[in-house]
Amino acid sequence: MPAQEAVAQYEVVAVDVLEALTSVRPLAWERGAQGIIEPGAQDCRYRPGIWTADDVLYPEPGQGRDWGPWREALDPVLKEHGFTTLGREQSSGAAYWLESKGPSGSRLQLYIDGELRITDVRVDAEPCEDATLGL
Repeated sequence: MPAQEAVAQYEVVAVDVLEALTSVRPLAWERGAQGIIEPGAQDCRYRPGIWTADDVLYPEPGQGRDWGPWREALDPVLKEHGFTTLGREQSSGAAYWLESKGPSGSRLQLYIDGELRITDVRVDAEPCEDATLGL
């Protein structure tokens, strides 16, 4: 995917996804970590961002991890942007998340602790650096 096109396209994806997340539970999301994952790499990959919410998705003890509302809100938006529906819950240690795969190798991950990651977008950027993407 052309570098400039990737930035513009994934800005729209992020806005739509954050809007869907807010429809489930009003959280404030702060963006960080936008840019080329490994500057100078042959396989140039762009990370549109990692957003951190001001709270976890399920803050009350004993509330459990009911991903249903999140799936219902996100799956139609993801499909609209060429992503798969959210897969089964994954875990590593105390981290729990859902993942969707999208165009150009992209991945979207939603973590129970209130983190959203959109990453691994393959881009045509020569050289492979933030400035080529206009960042």
